[in-house]
Amino acid sequence: MRNRYDKLLENVEALVRSLLDQDNISLLVRLNGIRDIINEQVRAGLLAYTMFSPGEAEQTVMTAITKSQEEMRGTVPMFKVRENRAMFESLLASYDEYCDHAVSYLHEQSALGDLQRAFRADLDKFGGLLEQLSLAGINAVQEADDTANAAAMVLLALALTAGVATALFISSNVMRQLGKDPGQLNILAGRVVNGDYDIDDGSRKLGVYGALVEMVGALRKNIDMATQESENAREQSARAQEAMKEAEAAGADARAKRDGMLVVAERLEEVSNVVSSASTELAAQIEQSERGAAEQAARVTETATAMEEMNSTVLEVARNAGNASEVSASTREKAEHGAAVVQEVVASIQGVQEASVALKNDMAALDDNARAISQIMAVISDIADQTNLLALNAAIEAARAGEAGRGFAVVADEVRKLAEKTMASTTDVGNAIKAIQDSAAKSMDQVDLTVGNIEKATELAIRSGDALREIVGMVDDTADQVRGIAAASEQQSASSEEINKSIMQVNTIAGETASAMQEAARAVSELAEQAQVLTGLIRELKNA
Repeated sequence: MRNRYDKLLENVEALVRSLLDQDNISLLVRLNGIRDIINEQVRAGLLAYTMFSPGEAEQTVMTAITKSQEEMRGTVPMFKVRENRAMFESLLASYDEYCDHAVSYLHEQSALGDLQRAFRADLDKFGGLLEQLSLAGINAVQEADDTANAAAMVLLALALTAGVATALFISSNVMRQLGKDPGQLNILAGRVVNGDYDIDDGSRKLGVYGALVEMVGALRKNIDMATQESENAREQSARAQEAMKEAEAAGADARAKRDGMLVVAERLEEVSNVVSSASTELAAQIEQSERGAAEQAARVTETATAMEEMNSTVLEVARNAGNASEVSASTREKAEHGAAVVQEVVASIQGVQEASVALKNDMAALDDNARAISQIMAVISDIADQTNLLALNAAIEAARAGEAGRGFAVVADEVRKLAEKTMASTTDVGNAIKAIQDSAAKSMDQVDLTVGNIEKATELAIRSGDALREIVGMVDDTADQVRGIAAASEQQSASSEEINKSIMQVNTIAGETASAMQEAARAVSELAEQAQVLTGLIRELKNA
C-alpha cells in the first residue's frame, strides 16, 4: 500500500508541475487542500492505526477517505485543458484503488486486533527477535533524531534562501510593480535575510510588497512548525531510547529465568521417574515379605509340639525372629523419614510454581513495554509525515515564486525523501515490535505449561508420601507377625524328624523374609537419596 501512495504522490507532483506553467493559482490551491486532507487525515490516520486502535479511529479514517474522494471528484470540472483533466481522472482512479486497499487494511487490522486479544504464541525466537528489536529500535531512533535535526536546519536554510531570492525578484521588477519605494523594499529584504520576519507595517499590501509580506508570513509559519516538530522528535527519541533500555533489561532477565526453568524441569521429570520406580519396587518387596511371614507362621504352628525337644533350635528361631523385628523397626524408621522428605519436596515444588507465576507476570510486563514502544514509533512516523507535508507546502510556495524558487523546490524534495526514509524505518521497527509481542505471548504459554507440569509433579510426590505411609503400616504388621513367631517358637514340640523338617522350612522362609526386607531397605534408601537430589534441584530452580 505504501508503493501505491508513493506512486500517487509522484502523479500529483507531475500534475502540479504541468499546472505551474499555466499560472492556474486557484486550481493549485485546491489541489494543495486536497493533498493536505490526504496527508494529514488519510495517510496519517492509516499510519497511526494499529490492531489496538479503538473503533472511533477507524471511523475517523473512513470519513477522511470519503471526504477526499468527494473533493477530488468536485475538482474534475475545474480543469480546462484536456490533457490535464485526463491526467487528473487517471490520478482519481489510482486514488480510488488506493482507498479500496486502505479500507481493506483497516478491516484487516481491526480483525487482527480481535484475534490478538484472544490468542498469543511462540517462545523459540524470543531472544533473537529481542536483540533485533533493540538494534532496529536504536538505529531508528537515532535516524529519526538526525532526520529531525536535518529537517530543521534545511528549512531554516530554505527560509534564508527564499528571502534572498525574493529580494532579487523584487529588485528586478520594482519599476513595474511598486508596492513601496524601492529603497524601502531593499531594507525589508535585508531584514528578512537577517532573520527579522516582522516586516508588516500596516500599510496597504500592493504589488511586490504585498507578495513579500504574504510569503514571509508563510515562511515564518513553516519555520515555527518545523522547529516545533524537531523538538517533539527529540523528546520522542529520548522516550524511545529509555523504553528500549527497559525492554533489553527485561528481556535479559526473562531469558535467564526461562533457561534455568527448562533445565531444572527436565531433571525434575527424571527424578520423578526414579522415585516412582523405587516406590513400585518397594511395594513389591513388602508384599513378598508379607507372604513369607504368613507361610512362616503356618509352619511354626505345625512345629509347636516339638519345641520341648528342640530348645536349642527354638532359641535360634527366637533370635532370628528378634533380628527380623529389628530390621522391621529400622525399615519403619526409614519409611517415616522418606515420607517427611516427600512432604518437603511437595513444599519446594509449590515454591517453584509460585516462581513460575511470577515469571509469567514479568512476561506480561514485557508485552506491555513492547506495546508502549509501538505507540512511540507511531508518533515518530506521524512526525515524518508532517515533515513530508511541510516539504510539499514549501514546494508549492517555491512554485508561486517562479524561477527564483527552483532551488527552494529541489531542497524541499530532499527533505521529503528524508521523511520517507524515516517512515520506512519506523515501519520496520513496528514489524519487529509485533514479532516480539508474538514471541512474548508464546513464552507465557510455555510458562503455563511448566506450571501444569509442576502441579503434576506435586501430585506424584503426594502419592509417593501416601505409599510410604502404607509401607509403615505394612512394616508394623510384619513386626507383629515376627513377634508372634517368637512366641510360637517357645511352644514348639514334636518328633525330631518333624522338628527338623519344620525348622528347615522356617529357616528358609526366614532367610527369604530377611532378603526381602533388605531389598525394601535399599529401595527406601534410594528413595531418600532421590528426594535429596530433588531438594537440590528445587534450590537450583529458585536460584535461577
